[in-house]
Amino acid sequence: MRCVIVTGGPLPDEASDVIKGFVSDPDTRLIACDSGCDYLSGISIVPSIVIGDMDSITDIGLEFISANNIPVEKYPVEKDWTDTEIALMKTESTDEVILVCPVTGRIDHVLANLGLAVKYRAEGRKITVTDGVTTCIPMAGEDRAECSVESFEGGAAVSLVPFSFDVPVTGVTTEGLYYPLTDAALTAGSSFSFSNHPVKSAKKISVSIKSGKLLLIVTKSV
Repeated sequence: MRCVIVTGGPLPDEASDVIKGFVSDPDTRLIACDSGCDYLSGISIVPSIVIGDMDSITDIGLEFISANNIPVEKYPVEKDWTDTEIALMKTESTDEVILVCPVTGRIDHVLANLGLAVKYRAEGRKITVTDGVTTCIPMAGEDRAECSVESFEGGAAVSLVPFSFDVPVTGVTTEGLYYPLTDAALTAGSSFSFSNHPVKSAKKISVSIKSGKLLLIVTKSV
């Protein structure tokens, strides 16, 4: 089963293409977090459930819920977890999770969501974070990830971001990148592995690691 979680916040128009592409599959479950339902109402897609404290959803979103009889799981505003983390808790260990959330704007929310993604990947979960413009794929332990770059008109920028200051990322090997790495070690706090790009002939790029925690980030080149 695939679970697509749509959070609140300033999602770009491109996020709608991601959501529409996944919900056409009957094996996809769609969860809206609070004002994420506002975004879905704007593209006329009905989620399976709305989860959260409902402190940021608009009247339009509430009317959309009522008109479509969407189940709501409401939590107190004063709680120990974000709406996004609660939604992640509702997924199964075997689910593929697509977290559709802003990767710009509130930096605390962005970092929290990326941290959750890395944590879940370290637990063996399959999870991807995207806003339709930028794709973030967490990696942990002995791991391998691929990302298509065909849809990035004007080119893609690729960065490998170590996600722990305690231990380096080891055995980093890439395929399809202009500046290749082979069995390299990367440490947090360095920009050495930032702003790479695919070779001209590449339709996809891949990264493998032997240990550590890493974020593969692919976005539109500017």
